[in-house]
Amino acid sequence: MARPAVKRRGMEAAAISLFATRGLAGTTIKDIATQAGVTEGALYRHYAGKNEMAWQLYCREVQAFTSQMEPILARSGATLAERLTEGVKFIYQYYRKQPDSLVFVLLTRQSFPSQYLTDAGIDPDGMIVGFLRSEMTGGAITKADATLLMALVRGAVLEPIYMHRYGKLKTHPTKLAGQVAAACLRILGIDE
Repeated sequence: MARPAVKRRGMEAAAISLFATRGLAGTTIKDIATQAGVTEGALYRHYAGKNEMAWQLYCREVQAFTSQMEPILARSGATLAERLTEGVKFIYQYYRKQPDSLVFVLLTRQSFPSQYLTDAGIDPDGMIVGFLRSEMTGGAITKADATLLMALVRGAVLEPIYMHRYGKLKTHPTKLAGQVAAACLRILGIDE
């Protein structure tokens, strides 16, 4: 009875790995089946196709990530600098433990129409923009364009992952979390 669940987890892990390395457009159902050691028919028993599979996995992985990230950003009694530093460390630890999952979420997101993302209530950028606006309202951050600040902070945090993933940055981002968090604080106009 557990065998179908094990097979499905294997198919999903293979799909995430391939989507993370090849992207959605560069991955076929046949590729996923081959890597998972199953037939293409086995995949079609669970999913209508590659895009449906990618969307369901994307939703699941984003939910898993954001459900752990939101409490870090909302932690009461901690300064913004402490929460931001903890958030950067969390992202880099997540990348260390689940690199394909995080890269899949980062790379695949552009493959889905933005309407898809907002209709499903999946908007990691919106979560960060909301956080920044809340901090502006509370006076921790000077009022500014929250979307622009989110983009700048996101770039500062995520580029080391990309650079590491593709061999251009030899130091694992977990060892750079303090420096990156300090850069994010400067972007936000906050002294440590």
